[in-house]
Parts: sequence; structure tokens; C-alpha cells
Amino acid sequence: MNLQDVLNNCLYIILTMILPVVAAYIVNLIKSKIKESEFITETTKNEAASLLIKDALSDVMDAVLYVNQIYTDSLKASGKFDQKAQTEAFNRAYVEAVNMISEESKKVVETLYGSFDKWLQLKIEAAVNTAKSAKT
Repeated sequence: MNLQDVLNNCLYIILTMILPVVAAYIVNLIKSKIKESEFITETTKNEAASLLIKDALSDVMDAVLYVNQIYTDSLKASGKFDQKAQTEAFNRAYVEAVNMISEESKKVVETLYGSFDKWLQLKIEAAVNTAKSAKT
């Protein structure tokens, strides 16, 4: 066995022992950097906010449908659904929605849209229009 073969064998043994340790270190370093990444954090926050907004929108639609079923339909059937009744229906839907929407969702809406009340008013009107369209 010559010197070149001895050096190759030594290098092979050293690399065989060191390479897995170095690879594990690099993998752990990459994983920790990914966890610290702001991109991942922001994506997670955006997904959570999106879910909260969807839940809030669902609650608004539920409130509008509830008021429509227990209040609006009966007044329309009796021909008494005037401007005052429309305002009352809106107010009832507003109160129901506020009671149904979680505090966390309210905070997210406030952060993203500036005013929870304004957002809720717009979404109630949109839900009313959607409910009307679905009936026809």
C-alpha cells in the first residue's frame, strides 16, 4: 500500500465520520432560519386573519338570514315592510351580527379595514342584497 492509498483511506474515514454531523448541523440551521423567517410568520398571520374574516362574513350572513326569517318575511307578507321596518330590520341584523362575531375577528377587521362598524354596515347591506337575489 502506497502513501496515496493511505491518504485516500484516511480521508474517506474522516469524511464518513464528519459529513453526517455537518449535514445535520446545516439542516438544523436551515430549519431554524425558516422558523425565524418573517415571510412564514406573515403568511401564517394572513391565513389566520383570512379565516377570521371569513368567519365574520359567515356570521353577518347568518344574522341577516335570521332577521329575514323571523322579522322581515312576516312584515312583507302582511304588506307592512316600510322604511321604518327596513331600518328596524337592519338594526336587528346589526345587533345579531355584533353578538355573533368573535372579539378576535372584530380586532382583525378593525386592523385591516379601519372601522368595524363601517365594515359591518357594508357587509350587512351586501348580505341583504345577496339574500334578495337568492330568493328571486
